[in-house]
Amino acid sequence: MAKQGQPRARLAQERGWRYARRGSRPGFGVVEARWRAAGAEVDELDPADELTGAIAPGGRPFTLFDTTVLGSSAGYRTVSVLHLPVALPPVAVVPDPDNGEPLAEGRVGPVPPWAALAFQHPPELDGAPPASHPGFAEALVTGEVLDVTRRFGLLGWRIAGKDLVWVSRPGDRLVPERVVAVLQALAALAAALPAPVVHRYRLE
Repeated sequence: MAKQGQPRARLAQERGWRYARRGSRPGFGVVEARWRAAGAEVDELDPADELTGAIAPGGRPFTLFDTTVLGSSAGYRTVSVLHLPVALPPVAVVPDPDNGEPLAEGRVGPVPPWAALAFQHPPELDGAPPASHPGFAEALVTGEVLDVTRRFGLLGWRIAGKDLVWVSRPGDRLVPERVVAVLQALAALAAALPAPVVHRYRLE
């Protein structure tokens, strides 16, 4: 764990971010409270090598951590979370099962936020109930949003309340260069979300 943490700790020092070897109260603790309130089994997670801060001065805050998932032998994955100013209904952009192209999916409410949607088909999607807010996924995921998704390799992103989330492939812990690239990509994605749709569908 220490060897993995050293590059993240140096990155935090260079960027003015905060680093913690384990999940911290102001970092993972905030994410945990939100996800637990939404019904997620957060006790399955073992957060480590956490980064928190703002992607750029005055920018959106984020929390990033590695975690294993109880009962999985796939190893650590990196969970990158950009915190949005308002909560939104569940939505994700997942690979189309027919051609692998980005597909808007509004039925992801039952899917754990730490699922690696770009690399795994979560069983919760099989037989999932209809989207809680019909039309939201199609309205939010515009051509510009899909373009950003493709350009930055963000297939598999999802929104869980106030959190814009992307999860790496299980067994793949992001190195510092990829940490920065993913966080900057999430910021670009957040900026591309159509403001009128966000305003119309915001939950709080």
